[in-house]
Amino acid sequence: MPNKTHDLPIRLIVADLDGTLLDSEHKLTPLTEQAVHAALARGVRFTVATGKTFPSTREHIRQFNITIPVICANGTLVHAADGTILHEEPIPREYAIEAVRMAQAAGLKPVVYAGHDLLATEMDANVAEIVAHHEPVPEIVPDIEAALRDHYKPHKLILMSQDLDAVTAFQVRLANVFEGRAQVLRSGLASVVELLPCGVTKGTALAFILEYLDIPAQQTMCLGDNFNDLDMIQRAGIGVAMSHAPEAVRAGANFVTTTNDEDGVGRAIQRFILAGNNVETRP
Repeated sequence: MPNKTHDLPIRLIVADLDGTLLDSEHKLTPLTEQAVHAALARGVRFTVATGKTFPSTREHIRQFNITIPVICANGTLVHAADGTILHEEPIPREYAIEAVRMAQAAGLKPVVYAGHDLLATEMDANVAEIVAHHEPVPEIVPDIEAALRDHYKPHKLILMSQDLDAVTAFQVRLANVFEGRAQVLRSGLASVVELLPCGVTKGTALAFILEYLDIPAQQTMCLGDNFNDLDMIQRAGIGVAMSHAPEAVRAGANFVTTTNDEDGVGRAIQRFILAGNNVETRP
């Protein structure tokens, strides 16, 4: 693709967490941490966008003194830095209950994202896997349908199995059943298929934040490594994909940086913010 010149200074950086900002040990590389702090010192704002819950962002809010909204649950929730919900796009309860029934009949375990909370029917290897990825321990509710009817508002569902072939087969069934009603997504953990409201992405949550902060999309840099990041990447003035991202994500970005273990976020910040404002990117 031909290059284009990006003339406007970047005022906001939005980074995915796992696979992007964080290395494979779920830590910040020193170069990336230093680059984010250097951008902050120049007055650039910084926040995170994750498929996970708000509690999973608290450490990073403290690390970078984030005072602006954060994107959680793949864009179905936008929280203030203190955890207050500023914007939400829940799944209709009847859809969530239908998907829970389908998953249980197929032998998959449902985990419901409901505001700050996670709900699961039992502690098992699936729950252990998401907790190992720095999610909070879910509340155990043996009758998850009753919990959804009586109290909890579902924002996102993940349907899990350690049998990866079973997850792939279930993804096809789920997509067929919910075609036109909800979106089915695979990103992140191979053991997970997700159900989200139609048309809701990290990109739609980004649009809310840009309006909230009165910052144009052209002055935003967004970074990610998977399909759930693509809409956000494509809406940004500079959309950055990690080099290990799927080909479609890399093709949709303006720039491809190095991997999360090779300081990818830090190197992109150095190139597009710390080295100056007039840079060459792909359209």
